[in-house]
Amino acid sequence: MTMLENTISMMKTLPETDIAEIQNLTKKLFQRHECETVDKSVGKFLKPMSREDFLSDIETAGQEMANGKYKPAKEVWNELEHKYGL
Repeated sequence: MTMLENTISMMKTLPETDIAEIQNLTKKLFQRHECETVDKSVGKFLKPMSREDFLSDIETAGQEMANGKYKPAKEVWNELEHKYGL
């Protein structure tokens, strides 16, 4: 008997409450796997950032904000909607 056949035969004997718990666990496993996959994909494109680089970026962002070099989030969102047809 294959693993799939064994699983199906076990599932047939379980009460509905146990099947619901199995479904919830399966969803959690898939979500965790998706997060790990996304993390690995992002990691391929973004180099790890040092603490110094992170703090430098924050300082630069603060200076840009103080100099008025920013847009309200609603404006940025509207531009993205328009650009990508969201």
